[in-house]
Formats: sequence, C-alpha cells, structure tokens
Amino acid sequence: MLKPLIERWLGRPRSTTPTWDLSTYPGNDVPHPGHGQAVTEAQAQQNWAQFQATLPERQRVLRDWLVAHGGPDSQALAGLDYARALNAWAKAHWDRLPPFKRLPPHRPWPECPRSGPFVVYSLLGDLALSLGEAIRQANGHWRWGLNLDAVDLADGMHSARRVVLLAPLTRPRPEAAEVSIDVEASVFPPYQYPDDVGFVLLTPWAQLADDAISGRYYDF
Repeated sequence: MLKPLIERWLGRPRSTTPTWDLSTYPGNDVPHPGHGQAVTEAQAQQNWAQFQATLPERQRVLRDWLVAHGGPDSQALAGLDYARALNAWAKAHWDRLPPFKRLPPHRPWPECPRSGPFVVYSLLGDLALSLGEAIRQANGHWRWGLNLDAVDLADGMHSARRVVLLAPLTRPRPEAAEVSIDVEASVFPPYQYPDDVGFVLLTPWAQLADDAISGRYYDF
C-alpha cells in the first residue's frame, strides 16, 4: 500500500500510453508574448484586442477537441461542475500531452511561443480560457481585462500587463480597488512540472473556481 503513495509523492512513472498528436491543433500565438516591463502598454492593448476577437473561436476549438479526447463538454456542464470535471480530466490525461522536456529550447511561459512545435501552449492557453469562462459565466462580478496595476508592474508580477480575470473588491482599499486572477498561472506550470504535489494530490483548478465563484477572492 505504501508504494502508490510513495510514487505519488516522489514522482509518478510516466505512462506508456502514446502522447497525443497536437500537430493539427490550431495555434494561437500572442502578438506580444511576455509580461510586465517587457511589454509596453500599447502592446498589451494589442494582446487584449486579439483575446477579445478570438475568444469565441478558441472556445469552440477547445470544446471540439475536448469532446474528441474524453474531456468535459462546456455546453453540458457549467460553473463549478465544469471546473471540477476539467480538473479531473487533466489529472487523468496530463501525461498524454507532449512532454515539456522534449520540446525544442524556448522561452518559458508567459514568453513562450504557441504554434508549430510549441502548439501545446495554445492548448494550455485555451484550457485556462475555458476555466476562466466557467468562472465568469457563473459569477458576473468577474470580467476579462488587462492587469494594469502599477504595484504588480513594479513588483514584476507575471500577471502584469497580461489578460486576467478582474473583479472589484467589495471593500476597496487605498492601494487596491480590484482583484485579479491569472488563470494561466494555474494551468501552465503543471505542464512543466507535472509531478508538482499540489497538482498531483489536490484539485487546484476546481479550488480556484470554487473560491472565485463564491466571491472569496473579492469579498473579505
């Protein structure tokens, strides 16, 4: 009984199941990849414009792909139910993704390319988008937008000048009037570190959705 537990804590042996071929998955490069001071505010606005223009199509692409690969259907499930199902699917099938260590050398997220040999990052971006949409549709307090917070920019936060979920604080403070959720920050790191204990043993996407939908992020 100890062996499965030890394997879960020290790293799971990689599945012998073949990885998915993502060569036909539509890529979606960010016009100006990066964050913070590496991206001008004008470039961030261009990224935001593309995000808005492509959101419906990216949702359709992901839904079709998920249904074809045993994933949850966003038209059949919603809100926390969808987030839980998506998290369960990811934990069961994460090792079917092309391994991070086999990708050509490249800049890490959020600077990473998202097409060609790196198209897996478009899939991850669409998964984050879908999780965020589940949150936004379940709680209208949330909206997509750019994180233009000066403090986050000064602190070099990965979310600075990137598209995130935003919600006004119920009780604004002098230093902050809204809170943000960088959904990609919950989806991309487990790809590079699939044996992360938090991803293996917990359900971080479902917990994120639960906290966001319930209002715990902004009502305190």
